[in-house]
Amino acid sequence: MQYSNKTIVISLALGIGMTNTVSALELYEDTVTNQVFTKPGLNRIKLGSYEKVEEKETAQSHGIAKREGLGPNNSPTTSQETLTVENRAEQPSEKKESAKPKEKSNLPAGVSYGKNGFEFKTDNGKFSIALQNRMQFRYAMPFDRDPRSIDDLEKPDSSSFMIRRARTKIKGHVMWPWLKYYFQYDWAQPVLRDLNLTVDKYPWAKLWVGRGKVFYNDERVSSSGNQQFVNRSIVNDIFTVDRQQGIQVYGNLFPDTWHDVSYYAGVFSGLGVGERNNDDDEMMWSGRLQWNALGGEMPFTQSDVEYHEKPALNIAVAAATNRSKCTAFETANDSCRALPGYEIGENGQFRLNQMMEEVRFKWKGLSILHEMHWKDVRDKLNKQNANMKGGLIQAGFFPHYLVAIIPKNLEFAGRYAFVDPNRDIDNDTQHEASGVMTYFFNGHSNKINFQVSHLIIEDPVTGFSESDERFWAQWDVSF
Repeated sequence: MQYSNKTIVISLALGIGMTNTVSALELYEDTVTNQVFTKPGLNRIKLGSYEKVEEKETAQSHGIAKREGLGPNNSPTTSQETLTVENRAEQPSEKKESAKPKEKSNLPAGVSYGKNGFEFKTDNGKFSIALQNRMQFRYAMPFDRDPRSIDDLEKPDSSSFMIRRARTKIKGHVMWPWLKYYFQYDWAQPVLRDLNLTVDKYPWAKLWVGRGKVFYNDERVSSSGNQQFVNRSIVNDIFTVDRQQGIQVYGNLFPDTWHDVSYYAGVFSGLGVGERNNDDDEMMWSGRLQWNALGGEMPFTQSDVEYHEKPALNIAVAAATNRSKCTAFETANDSCRALPGYEIGENGQFRLNQMMEEVRFKWKGLSILHEMHWKDVRDKLNKQNANMKGGLIQAGFFPHYLVAIIPKNLEFAGRYAFVDPNRDIDNDTQHEASGVMTYFFNGHSNKINFQVSHLIIEDPVTGFSESDERFWAQWDVSF
C-alpha cells in the first residue's frame, strides 16, 4: 500500500505533538514548501483539526496515520476533520510492567461466605481464616435451671429473657492445609472456651493439642448450636468431663468395611479450663472406641438435617478417670465444680472413675440417640464412695417425609432422661420428660425451638416426689 509524503508527515507530527495533554491538534501547510506546521504563519493554510484515539483495528504494525475524508489529491474536504492513529506507542513504563512476572502475594486473595462464616484465604494457599459469630436468645418460664432437689423446685419463679450464648469462632489452617487451628470465645459468660491446634494430615491418626472438649459422649461433644433440643438433658451436668487442657489422639481405621472403627484417647490436667496448673501430679485419662456399623463415621451433631438416604449407625463405649479436687466440670473461669451434696475439696481429694455407652442412628429424617452413664466418686480424705447412674434416650423426626403438606424443615422430638445421684439410696431419682418443636431456616445455623419439659424430683427422706413444668423458647443463629 502506498502513502503520500503529506500523510507520512502528518503522522509524524501527531506522534510528536500528541505527547502532551492536548486532546486535538491543528495542522497548517506551507503553500510554497509544502511543509506541515502546527502553528499558523505566512503562506500557511489550515489543513484541519486532528485527534488521537485508542487502537480498534489490526493496523498497529503500520505505524502510520489514516486521515479520513481526503479527496484524490489529498486535499481536505472540510475545515475540521479527524485523523485516527491506529498505532499508539506504549509508554516505556508499561512495557516494563508487562514484562515482569506477576508475583503471588500472601495477602488475602479471596473472601467468601460459607458454612463457617466469612472465609479469607491467601492466594498461595498457606493461610486461611474463617470468622463466625453465634447468638442464642432464650425465654425461660418459670425458671431456666435444672432442679436437683425439691428445694430447687420450690424456689420463687424467675421467668426471664436472656442472651444465653454469644460466641465468636475463628478457625483455619497455617502453612499447610492439615495444620488446623480453632478458637472460640464466649461473650455472654466471658471465658476462652477453645484454643487448639490439630495435625490433620492422616485420617487414621490425628493429633490435637490445647484447650477444648474431651471426645467422650455425643451430647456434650455436639455443639450447643447443633443440639436437637433447646439445651442438653439433666444428665449432662452430672456426668460430663467437659472441656480440658491437654492432648488427644484420634482417627478412623478400616473405613468402608464391616469393622470400620474410630478411636479417641487423651490425657489432660483434669481441672477444666479455669486453672493453668494441675493441683497434683495425677492426670485425667480418657478413651472412646466407636464401631461405625452402618454408613461410616458420623460427625457429632444431632437431628437428621442432612437427610441420610441410607441408614447410619454408630455404637460407642468410653471411659475416663481423674484425681483432683473437682467432682464436676463446667466451661467457665471457675470450671472446677462440685456435684450436689459435695464441696470443692482439697488437692487430689477425689478419685473419679466413669464410663458410658452410646448408640446413634440416622435414616431418612429419623434420628435416635441413647446414652447410659456410670460414675464412681471416691473421697480419699473422708473414705466415702458414691455410685451414680444416669441415662437418656431421644428421638426426632421430620414428618414432611410422611405427610408432604407439613413444612420440610419442621422437626418434632421427644426425650426421656434420668439421674440416680446415689445408687445406694432409694427414692432419690431425678426425671425429665421433654418434647420440642424445631423449625430450621438454614439447618443448625438458623433455627427456632419451643420446648416443654416435665421435671420430677424424688425426696429420699419423705419418700414423696414433686414436679413442675418448664417452658423454653429459643432462637439460635450463626453468621
